[in-house]
Amino acid sequence: MAAWIDVTWATRSDMAVWPGESQPVIERVATVEADGMQVTKVNMGVHVGTHIDAPRHFIAGGKTIDEMSLEKLYGPCLLIDYKGEGPFITAKDLESFDWRDVERVVFRTKNSRIPVSGEFHNEFVSFNLDAAEFLVSQGIKLVGIDYISVEAFDAEPGFPVHTTFLGAEVVVVEWLRLKELPPGNAMYEIMALPMLIAGSDGSPARVLMRRI
Repeated sequence: MAAWIDVTWATRSDMAVWPGESQPVIERVATVEADGMQVTKVNMGVHVGTHIDAPRHFIAGGKTIDEMSLEKLYGPCLLIDYKGEGPFITAKDLESFDWRDVERVVFRTKNSRIPVSGEFHNEFVSFNLDAAEFLVSQGIKLVGIDYISVEAFDAEPGFPVHTTFLGAEVVVVEWLRLKELPPGNAMYEIMALPMLIAGSDGSPARVLMRRI
């Protein structure tokens, strides 16, 4: 059996964040040398770095991260190696794939070349509304992408891509570290586990994938 590959970005104090969001504050409050133990304090938003969006992020009364179905968070997953220049993945890009028995899909795009540290890049590949609607119509339970959002920076009012996915209770996994996976479309097993934060609209996540 293939080895698990960690597709999570390590949380760093200098990592890029959505405009208006604060970078993580990672503070060493005790050290072995001075205190006999090391203790670290972390202050960060739940949508920073590799993370999962819960329906409550955009849907009034939607499920919070602790209410989401665990069964959606692991299992077979199609990796699509999207070669287009974007800016949008469209339904037309998806129609040629065989979606029978596919419940989870992750997209590697040119976003994987964007550095994790430094400034936020507002030009990145995301989904347009017809792509989101297409994936929902195929019964997709989890969708992931390799930058900070499934939706464009200059999204239309109402955030239609997020509301389409989350309104259908599709698990949205954002900012996956996919650049080290072998090239090409392929089936993987995915395990995307959030922190169990009561009442939260999202959570940092540790995400693993392995070829099947």
